[in-house]
Amino acid sequence: MVLLSQNTLSDSLLYYEYAYYKSNNDTSKQKILLKKIDLYLTKNITHREVFNEIKRVNLNYLYDKKIKTNFLWNAITISYLNNETDNARYFLAEYSNLKPDSSMAFNLLSILVNKYTDTSDVNKRIKYLSGIDTVFKGLNCFCDIVNYNRKHLNFYLISSAIIPGSGTAMNGYILEGVLSLAIMAGSVYGIIKLVQYGLYINAVLWSTGVGLKFYTGNIKLTEQTFYKAEINKKNKLTIICELKLKNVLNKYPITLKAL
Repeated sequence: MVLLSQNTLSDSLLYYEYAYYKSNNDTSKQKILLKKIDLYLTKNITHREVFNEIKRVNLNYLYDKKIKTNFLWNAITISYLNNETDNARYFLAEYSNLKPDSSMAFNLLSILVNKYTDTSDVNKRIKYLSGIDTVFKGLNCFCDIVNYNRKHLNFYLISSAIIPGSGTAMNGYILEGVLSLAIMAGSVYGIIKLVQYGLYINAVLWSTGVGLKFYTGNIKLTEQTFYKAEINKKNKLTIICELKLKNVLNKYPITLKAL
């Protein structure tokens, strides 16, 4: 299929889609899809539309091993770029079964795909690549993110149980902590005043109703802010890790392959 008469990308894509529609042969259909995908790649287009085309390809009809391995390589990369990690892992497994590959590029691509899931495999590959270039050691931070968990939740909960809002404040949410303390202080003050005026029933109802809800809510807020602080920390670590990854990819870029 030669597209000498086609002037725009849209025309060329439409041409291939029409050819796909007219074809009655499954093998021919897959070849047309590969040409369509290759056209995107020659234009340096790797967005979701390309990923959707990749999902249309039936691996069972790719009989040429070189074409199939190149397709799978591109499928891994484009799935990763579109945050489709489940698909990326699937294509990675298919690629590994088809072609044993110990290249630097494959090890790096495997790290990218599994950086938040298979820490054992990622650690092994980082160690191997670090023996080639120490720049890869920086990628260990992704394993640190996966393994990061804030400790001593009970300490913060007990603190808020003793001094309402203190645990929330220690989690970094000072305003929320101060508000919790102010609400509880106001509630206690109200109960004391009710007792002073002899309104004992009202005092009991307030303390076991609204006051208790404020108190338990204060502890629940402490737990929520504890985990929010954990997420915020992971997000900060992720930003740092992505910068390190960018440095690695600038030095060792992963390139797509012609189909």
